[in-house]
Amino acid sequence: MKVRITITVDVDADAWAGEYGVPRQDVRADVKNYIGEHVADCYPATHQIITDVGWQ
Repeated sequence: MKVRITITVDVDADAWAGEYGVPRQDVRADVKNYIGEHVADCYPATHQIITDVGWQ
């Protein structure tokens, strides 16, 4: 079964850039990647309960 989830997060781009060392113009993509990787590394995903995580 596929479940689509839409999430919106409000990010302080300057703080993110400073904390994670990415250029400010790359913050949006870095946040998406960060959240996607956390979902992919969560317990259900690592135990094949969530069988695929895709994000763009």
